[in-house]
Amino acid sequence: MTAPGEGIAFPEFLASIVHDMKNSLGMILTSAEETVGACSSLGCPSSKRLSQMQYETKRLNNNLVQLLTIYKMDQAQYTVHITDNAVSDFIAETILQNRPLLDYRGIDVVTVCPDDLCWFFDNNLISGVINNILNNAYRYAQDRLRIAAEEQNGFMVLTVQDNGSGYPESMLRSTEHDLKGTSFRTGSTGLGLYFAALVAGLHKNKGRSGYIDISNGGELGGGCFSIYLP
Repeated sequence: MTAPGEGIAFPEFLASIVHDMKNSLGMILTSAEETVGACSSLGCPSSKRLSQMQYETKRLNNNLVQLLTIYKMDQAQYTVHITDNAVSDFIAETILQNRPLLDYRGIDVVTVCPDDLCWFFDNNLISGVINNILNNAYRYAQDRLRIAAEEQNGFMVLTVQDNGSGYPESMLRSTEHDLKGTSFRTGSTGLGLYFAALVAGLHKNKGRSGYIDISNGGELGGGCFSIYLP
């Protein structure tokens, strides 16, 4: 007779549960987006609460996607898919995915990117990183975001800035030295930055690896997130 729990690969079991949760949340998120869209056009008094529900559902869904991706990376089950991307198109598509929430909060988004800038990166992974940053900006920005991309010393630098209150000092201190040796177990940084750092590090070229950086100030005076891809 097999003892309870014997032979169960617990990490795989948890990954399966997280996957099911992600699928369910994805369905809820789709319904929430459709409902918010219909409600907003009708001037529904519940629009604000529905938008908050949409935000929280998207945040949870992003977290589950990041957890699954990190698990696959740890198990050597994730293959980085590097493709050539028109960066301006990538930014436009990412903003479009977040437009309903940004519009509801009245957040204006300015983009600065050369039309001819193209770069090799994993579109799905980088999209996940920027989506998470924009989802956070929905909560912390006052009314403006600036998304910029440029080539700098052999790296493509993609930056998201807001006019909120900025990152707390404890978080800024924890990410010194290009995030090397940072412990994310204290809760002072969070899953989103940990995921972003892992994703950046998976992008390598000519002996150099990608990395992230956070700071305060910039063009809008608030938080400034940058990802550097070689």
